[in-house]
Amino acid sequence: MSPPRTSALRAEHCPICEEYPGVGAFCSACGVLTSHPTSGDYAAPYLRRLGCELLDLLIFLLLPIWLYWMWFTARDGQSPAKSLLAMYVIHESGQPITPRRMWVRELLIKRLALGLVGYAISLLGPLVNAGWILLNPDRQCIHDRMVGTLVVIRREAPQLAASRRQQDIGDIAMPPPAPRGPRVKPPSPASVPAPTANVEQPQPAQPVSAAPTSPELEALERAKPTLSQTEYERRRRTLIRQLEDSS
Repeated sequence: MSPPRTSALRAEHCPICEEYPGVGAFCSACGVLTSHPTSGDYAAPYLRRLGCELLDLLIFLLLPIWLYWMWFTARDGQSPAKSLLAMYVIHESGQPITPRRMWVRELLIKRLALGLVGYAISLLGPLVNAGWILLNPDRQCIHDRMVGTLVVIRREAPQLAASRRQQDIGDIAMPPPAPRGPRVKPPSPASVPAPTANVEQPQPAQPVSAAPTSPELEALERAKPTLSQTEYERRRRTLIRQLEDSS
């Protein structure tokens, strides 16, 4: 049973470069295989991919050599030309391709179905199959679309963008702690000097004298609601002044 075909829907950001990855199997910005971003599989460059197809076509003309070479390289997901150019065939899901599917892709579909039928119709058949690479964002030929395969190049497995940010935060050098100064012991009660006799003692607060009262002031307080504030203050000051003079 073959692995499931990858969906055209992609995440909003590539987990490696954090750019919009597009709708293909590879990120349109960094070229990583979005279904397995840490596998080290990247999209093969267009010209390198096209040159590989043409080289495979030339080697296939020497059929015995091509079959002998294919016997040893198909198990690694490579055709003779791909083994020379360090390229690999994988499934669209990102899983390794089986030798059986590799033989079906290279011999039955690519060489017999497309090659012979293309030659019977026109000599341009194999060239159209190879030129399909330039029209497909995933660098796929017609036989890749039929079998569900991708051609990749292998690089060092990248780190996820989130892991790189955590590593950058961990690499930030923290400032050294401030040096500790000498410890100062608090003075003992015996060493604290006693207050001398010349120290001025606080003076006790003077009692506040009560406001003077008289029958006239009490009558004025009762009549306050009927008087204006100015008239009330004038009469009150006059009565207080009379009380102070009489005392």
